[in-house]
Amino acid sequence: MGSDENILFNQKSFEELQFFLTSDFRVEILLELYESDKTVKDLKEILNKSESNILHYLKDFEEKELIERNKEIYTLTSKGFFTIKHIVKLISNWETINSNLDFWDSHLYDNLPLPFVLNMDLWDTSEIIKNDNLDYNKPSHVYHDLMFKSKYIKIMLPVLSTYHLDAVLTSIEENDGHLDLITSNILLENIYASEFHERFFKLKGKGKIRVYVVKQGGKLNKFLTCTENYALLYLIHDNGIYDDSIILLNEDKSNVEKLNKLFDSYKDTLNPQ
Repeated sequence: MGSDENILFNQKSFEELQFFLTSDFRVEILLELYESDKTVKDLKEILNKSESNILHYLKDFEEKELIERNKEIYTLTSKGFFTIKHIVKLISNWETINSNLDFWDSHLYDNLPLPFVLNMDLWDTSEIIKNDNLDYNKPSHVYHDLMFKSKYIKIMLPVLSTYHLDAVLTSIEENDGHLDLITSNILLENIYASEFHERFFKLKGKGKIRVYVVKQGGKLNKFLTCTENYALLYLIHDNGIYDDSIILLNEDKSNVEKLNKLFDSYKDTLNPQ
């Protein structure tokens, strides 16, 4: 439990959020101002609402210091800009989660790095790939095929999967590739004790593999792979078992680039090995 002060702060924040989300019209006005400064006449024509109705909401926004007026022109304040930007982000994240419920359902979602949780909308163009009657191991086969076309590889690894690790090491060896690996100390020890230890050490010694370990007590509940061409995500079941029966594949160039940047930002908070 937090302090009473924190509870009061959270309650106030919730009430401010309700102010927006209980009115589509409030959000519509702010979205229009988010795109560009406008007059009441502009808003009336775009939103097809009465001038008195628009002025009523604009007055509310001015009192909350979300907008400011310069003669006839209304513009967002910095507070208003960041407020509507986060509301748009919230809605986008919500839509992305709902559109991929088959993937998120029955999987662990806690302990995911916060930057990735706050940017779920980067998966909005993703494709769910799962086992089917024609291929009982389809996600792994897709991973294998995509990996051999990759050169710059970034992975958050929560489990030791010999099939996947072999594909990654082979890709590095054959494509003169590079791997940034985020994992735990325990899993790193398992790799060193596995059949892959010689190949792993050799590539690491050549600078082809860089290892970053999560902080003590930190957990990784997702198997994330980012390359120059795609991002791919496995999750862990609620029972703690790694689920290789379904993946989320993202091949949208812009979103993949942003996910790579998120990976790099998170990696920079960790200790290299």
